[in-house]
Amino acid sequence: MRTLALDIGATKIAVAILDEDHVIQERQQISSNIPKVIWQELEDLLRNLAADRVAIASAGPIDLKNGTISPVNIPQWRAFPIVDLVSDLFPGAPIALLGDGTAVALAENKLGAGMGVQNMLGVVVSTGIGGGLVIDGKAFHGETGNAALFGHHAIAFDSRVQCDCGRIGCLETFARGPKMVEYARELGWIGEEDFRALAHSAREGNPFAVKAIDRGALALATGITNVLNILDLHTVVIGGGVSFAGEIYWAPFLKHFENERRHAGFLGQVDVYPAKLQADAGLIGASLFAQELEG
Repeated sequence: MRTLALDIGATKIAVAILDEDHVIQERQQISSNIPKVIWQELEDLLRNLAADRVAIASAGPIDLKNGTISPVNIPQWRAFPIVDLVSDLFPGAPIALLGDGTAVALAENKLGAGMGVQNMLGVVVSTGIGGGLVIDGKAFHGETGNAALFGHHAIAFDSRVQCDCGRIGCLETFARGPKMVEYARELGWIGEEDFRALAHSAREGNPFAVKAIDRGALALATGITNVLNILDLHTVVIGGGVSFAGEIYWAPFLKHFENERRHAGFLGQVDVYPAKLQADAGLIGASLFAQELEG
C-alpha cells in the first residue's frame, strides 16, 4: 500500500509517497507563499502521482467534519475544501485529514524522540506555532481536529500585539520565527527577513538578535508550561525550523522552561527532547494516521 502524504504549512507544502513502513520513497514541495495559485500548483503536482490512500496534515484550524482547512498563516484559504478537491484527483482512495501538529506528535511518538511514551505533547516552532497530543498512546484530535492548537492561546492578554487569528497576545505573536525577526528589527537589528539569518547573528553575538530569540524562547516556555499544567503531561518533543537552529535557541529555551516548570508546582520532572524526524515528521505522522484508520 502506497500512501500519498501532504504536509501543509505556512511556508511550504510538502508532498511525499510513503511505503507501508512509512519510509519516504518520493518527496516534493511547493511554496505556500504564492497567493491565489497555491491550489493550482498543488493540483499540478498531485496529478502526476499515484497512491492507494491519501493523508493530509495541515496547519490549523481544520474542520474534520467538513473536510476543510483554514490555516491562519495562509489567509487565502478559509474553509478551503481540501478533502473534496483531493478526492476528485484520487477517486476511490480513502482520504485522512489531521492537524499538522498532531501528525508531528504521532510520528515522534511512534518512530522518533518520544517512542515508548504513552502521553506527550508535540510542538512545532516555525513560521507558526503548532502542537499535537498523544494520549494513552494514540493521537488525540479533539472534537474538530484542533486539539493542542496552542499557538493561539493568549500569554499576554494586555498586549497591544494582535495575532493574525484576531486575538490579542497569542503565543504565536511572540514565539514564531517571523515575529522574532520582526522584534529584532524593532530593536535595531539589520539582516535578512529570515530566522536563519537572525540565528546566525545571535551566534556572532549581536545583542538585538540574542534578545529577540530570548524573548521568543521565553514565550514558548511559558506556553508549553501552560499546556503541561492543564493536562499533567511530562514529555515534550519539539521540532520545526526554528528548533533546528541549535544551541543558540535551545539554551535560552531550556533555561526559561526550567524556571517556568519549577514554579508549576506538581509538574516535577519533565523530559524535553528535540524532534528526531525533523522536516519529514508531518509526512510520516500523516502516513501513520492513515494506516491506523484502516486498522
